[in-house]
Amino acid sequence: MASSLPEAREIQAQLLLARVRHSLERAWRRASAQGDFSLAPGRILQSLLDRRCGLMEQHAEELQTWKHSLGLEGSSGAELCRGLLFASLREGLALPEDLTPARLWSLLEQVDAAYEQLVVREASSSSESGFRAAVERFREARRHILGPELDARLFGLSDDVLLLPSQVDALLRAPGASVEQNVATWRAGLQRIEREHGVRLADVMEPLELARQELRLREASGPLDEEARRAVLERHAGPEVASRELAFRHEQQELAERLSAFNAEREQLLEKLRGEGLTEAQLRERLPEIDQRLFEKYHLR
Repeated sequence: MASSLPEAREIQAQLLLARVRHSLERAWRRASAQGDFSLAPGRILQSLLDRRCGLMEQHAEELQTWKHSLGLEGSSGAELCRGLLFASLREGLALPEDLTPARLWSLLEQVDAAYEQLVVREASSSSESGFRAAVERFREARRHILGPELDARLFGLSDDVLLLPSQVDALLRAPGASVEQNVATWRAGLQRIEREHGVRLADVMEPLELARQELRLREASGPLDEEARRAVLERHAGPEVASRELAFRHEQQELAERLSAFNAEREQLLEKLRGEGLTEAQLRERLPEIDQRLFEKYHLR
């Protein structure tokens, strides 16, 4: 009975490890498919560790007993968890065997610093085209830091996701193609990403974002009616999400109409009072009462 106790504890440690690894793997796979991952990967992975390593930190002492047989390294729960994440990344992304955890984290810190310098600082107040140019300069710097092969393994999927909106923009600017041709080209691009990276985009991206991209392409020929919009939303995100999105759109449209009516009547009232001889100072005194009445009339509070 006594001899079986250490074995039972080791099995418990293995189960704990499997649970945490499964959680980490699901989290980093989803994170690595987001466009932001290719911009600030070190910060994103650290945030992931901060949120997912509590269980290992709680059981760090008992895990230390079995860390060698479990293939773990580190003297604290956080270090053990980081090592577990590295092992999952190396296996899932086929990272080079000679890449050490310390080397990977150091490289990712350099990538984060390059993003801060080349994108955040330089493009914080620039135009959309300026931001995209800054991102391209950053991607070149990132490839220089990591090397082309490691860069592609780490960021191939997230780069493709990051560039999807700009590809929609390019299709909208291209002359001659019909809406259906553009949608077909866009869908072929989605299929290529799924095929090359072995993922289903609806599993790693917000389906609503894919729906919005297709809607942009379809609205190039004019506004869609509600049924056409619903069909696109349901195809990507399902009936429930489609209904919520349409309801939100209706609310926003109604709000915009009430705001427009509020502003128009407010200006009419001010013009009428000016015509009655009120000065600007007197108008400012009357504004709170006017606004309160109009807020209530147009249900803006």
